[in-house]
Amino acid sequence: MRKNVMIRLTSVQRDESGEDEKISLETPGIYGEEEGYSFVTYEETGLAGLEGTTTKLVCYPRRAVLSRSGNFLYEQEYVVGKTMKSYYDTPMGPLDLIVTTKEFTNTVVNGNGKIRIVYDVELDGIFKHLNEIIIDVWEDIWKSEMSLKN
Repeated sequence: MRKNVMIRLTSVQRDESGEDEKISLETPGIYGEEEGYSFVTYEETGLAGLEGTTTKLVCYPRRAVLSRSGNFLYEQEYVVGKTMKSYYDTPMGPLDLIVTTKEFTNTVVNGNGKIRIVYDVELDGIFKHLNEIIIDVWEDIWKSEMSLKN
């Protein structure tokens, strides 16, 4: 099953001094369910600085995998209580990331709900930040109705 959805991405980053930086944007995307997992996928925009990149978040019962393809190449697995290393290939050069997942919840059913991931991220041993990603998903009724008419 696949549905046209709207996705609101909210990212909160807390630096070592305790200051929060919050970014939020909305974009159209696709929600899907397969046996054992669900996913959301969307095209990144220039607003996020990732233009030319497709992002896909696959949610399993106890973990999530975020992957990016296009101008930015990245894959990160989020498992609560686990520390995972990843490699982020950007047009400006590669980065080594270390991510420790603190929380993961997914309440999305039938294309409506919320995904939340809280994690520490360390970049090349330079800094460590607490991050929170909140992904609100809801069915794009207008696009769904248009696809039924075609």
